[in-house]
Amino acid sequence: MCFYGCSRFEGNKGRDKTLTLRFITPARISYNGHITSGLEFHILIRNLLRRISLLSYFHCGVDTSAWDFKGIIERAKGIKTKETQLRWYDRKRYSSRQETKIGMGRFLGEITFDGDAAPFFPLIRAGEVLHVGKGTSFGLGRYRVQLQ
Repeated sequence: MCFYGCSRFEGNKGRDKTLTLRFITPARISYNGHITSGLEFHILIRNLLRRISLLSYFHCGVDTSAWDFKGIIERAKGIKTKETQLRWYDRKRYSSRQETKIGMGRFLGEITFDGDAAPFFPLIRAGEVLHVGKGTSFGLGRYRVQLQ
């Protein structure tokens, strides 16, 4: 059963347990106050949980206090990176407020995870539509799921 009780995404349990994400637009994802140059599955899930819970609360009035954030993240730590073809993409932008150039490093490419990701499919599929990381309102963090 997936994290909030839906079972419609569990039809993939008999498949090979790999999941590939192809980042179509650069992703700028933070963890522990720092921008990550790589991506671990639990970091992806943390960022998706944050984005989806905030959108649910502020735009839909959903009370997310009952969601088991710690449990979901702990389960996500069991899924490991199998292969990564992420490449760092660095760009600077000018901040007129700060009157200086600011680094806007992010990554592009593909990453494959190994493990039973079926319980996380609702989050992952929502992320395909909502994107993940910083700058999503500018179209950053867009990815496509490729099941294998």
